[in-house]
Amino acid sequence: MSDQTPHIALYTWFAMGHLTAYLHISNKLAERGHKISFLPLKTQSKLQHYNLHPHLITFIPLDVPRVDGLPLGTETTADIPLSLGSLLATAMDLTRPQIEQYLLKLKPDFVFFDFSNWLPDLLRQLGN
Repeated sequence: MSDQTPHIALYTWFAMGHLTAYLHISNKLAERGHKISFLPLKTQSKLQHYNLHPHLITFIPLDVPRVDGLPLGTETTADIPLSLGSLLATAMDLTRPQIEQYLLKLKPDFVFFDFSNWLPDLLRQLGN
């Protein structure tokens, strides 16, 4: 980590409750001057009004990968019945290449996440 204020990336489960909770955490961290890269899918429009520090919190929208059986346009658990949750989890796993590219570009000091059991291994591979 550099002598500057830490840069923190946040990546969470595709559910509005998780996304809004992570944005609240982002706001608290930004209050302390931390730079935040928030990876919220394209739900940014639903979250933007909760961003109290737009000069420090940057939204980085992700594309939800296509998964057979998952309706087009699905971004969160609110868009689908509970029975399709495993397909959304598969889509989340398929975001790994996108996340890897963003992490390589952003070079955050810390990454907060949930539900992405593959992320710690990816971070080790990237040397974080």
